Amino acid sequence: MTEFEESIAQANYAWGEITAHTLSILGVNKVYFSPGSRSTSLVLAFERHPRIECFAVLDERSASFLALGTSKRTQIPTVLLCTSGSAVCNWFPAVVEASHSSIPLLLVSADRPPELQNCGADQTIDQEELFGSYPRAFHQLPLPTSESSDVQQLRLTLTQAFQKAIGSDPGPVHLNFPFREPFVPKFITPPSNLHSLETIVESTIPQKINLKSVGQAIKGYSRVLMIAGQYAFNDSIHHEIGQLRIPILCDSLSPLREKPLPNRILRYENLIRDPIFSQMNLPDLVIVLGPLPTSKILRQWIDSSNAKRIVIEPRGKPVDPLTSPSTSFQIPYQCVHEIPFPLIEDAWLNSWLQAEQKIELKMERAFAKELPLFEGKLARLLSIHSPDDTLIHIANSMPMRDVEWFWKPSSKHRRLFGNRGTNGIDGTLGTAIGIAHQADFPTYLLTGDLAFLHDSNALLFSQQFQGSLTVFVVNNQGGGIFQNLSVTNEPEFEKCFATPQSCNLQILYKSHQIEFIQTNNWKKIISLIEKPITVGIRIVELLCNSRKDKEIRNRLLSINS
Repeated sequence: MTEFEESIAQANYAWGEITAHTLSILGVNKVYFSPGSRSTSLVLAFERHPRIECFAVLDERSASFLALGTSKRTQIPTVLLCTSGSAVCNWFPAVVEASHSSIPLLLVSADRPPELQNCGADQTIDQEELFGSYPRAFHQLPLPTSESSDVQQLRLTLTQAFQKAIGSDPGPVHLNFPFREPFVPKFITPPSNLHSLETIVESTIPQKINLKSVGQAIKGYSRVLMIAGQYAFNDSIHHEIGQLRIPILCDSLSPLREKPLPNRILRYENLIRDPIFSQMNLPDLVIVLGPLPTSKILRQWIDSSNAKRIVIEPRGKPVDPLTSPSTSFQIPYQCVHEIPFPLIEDAWLNSWLQAEQKIELKMERAFAKELPLFEGKLARLLSIHSPDDTLIHIANSMPMRDVEWFWKPSSKHRRLFGNRGTNGIDGTLGTAIGIAHQADFPTYLLTGDLAFLHDSNALLFSQQFQGSLTVFVVNNQGGGIFQNLSVTNEPEFEKCFATPQSCNLQILYKSHQIEFIQTNNWKKIISLIEKPITVGIRIVELLCNSRKDKEIRNRLLSINS
């Protein structure tokens, strides 16, 4: 190695060390990386740092959803690291999901130097602004140098990236690092001033909260309905929220589903499907906290109700897809109970609660029956039998709707997760593994067969996995949600929409040395829920019939007050 090459390698090594050290000070403690050459300096620095854990993941796409799941649980930015070229492109679905669902991620990509750009060099694409508007910020780093001013600028950039990732609207931030070869010096000389450098932290200006303006906007209304989205509410104020004489309709992932609130409403799908109840209990004001639930029936009812609609979204982003007009306020959820609410009609809350109790009683009787092979019963049993404080990740499509429709009210303080940013099936298993990895409590995943197979590569991480994950796979040989489409009777339906699969899941699990149980015995399933696996991953497959499930769902959702 020439003296010039050694100086390049020394700068590369120092750049990696400074990056790892700075991010560690800021709070980063986990890195998911995929093997590659161009990212060598960064990988070695993270791997050798005493306060950072690194996890090698063969597939960049799986790595991105593992990182997403970890950040979703911890709300601390996880670093996602890979080499140059097409490797970075595999992050795209997770980046989009993280952006829409406000999950903090630090995307660290290695890149070719300027002289290898636009000349046909191997593993080289244009990585600048690769993810468009989805990241909260993009930073193109300069080539590594040993200049003190450049080192300070690197640390400032890393600090700004971290702060942007955890800001008022958290999300992914992309840092693109070009490197020249060689990557590893012959004689390693750690930066002499590494531990004396102070991280620059910008002060944040407190958000001005004008609760009076909200109070003025809702003044004079007496039939107020509140809808708690998936991020509402904070644990510390659920008691105050429960004192409001307002019905609170809880999203499938809202923490209020697990709080003993006297005014929460979970059976709103049944209530609104009842033409008498839905007409007699029209609100004059709807307060929506964050994104709306998935229920189309609820959305249509709100849209056609002529009620005034107030949207409260702390992130300051548009989340109202309805056609009727609404007014938005950027207010933290923990301040909602301080809003000066108007005088509520005496019988308003009781009419909702009494109807809810009647439906819940009828629902309880219906589920007490065997209901063999009905996949919706699995969501109900999870709500009843999963232990306190467990983590539960719900796949999109029918599992998410089954939780919304059939989850029994509880006070077990379990945390419900889902990739609701874009509502796709991308990365379902990887996200669940990321949530469960090194978590303090057992984790469950409720998923369909298509969502599971779409992300089965995530099982490659099973040998490194540290935690407890029980995966319930509802196998109805295809996309059960498509049974609700208008094309179900068309001859092309099975091939073009239902997409039936004939994969032998048992063989797939065996290849990964994962425990597999196939059962349709509800007592056995209850036992598996109540006693989760101590360490590792367990897969439980339930064979169902999507056409029959559709009939049972319609029957259960037609139960009225």
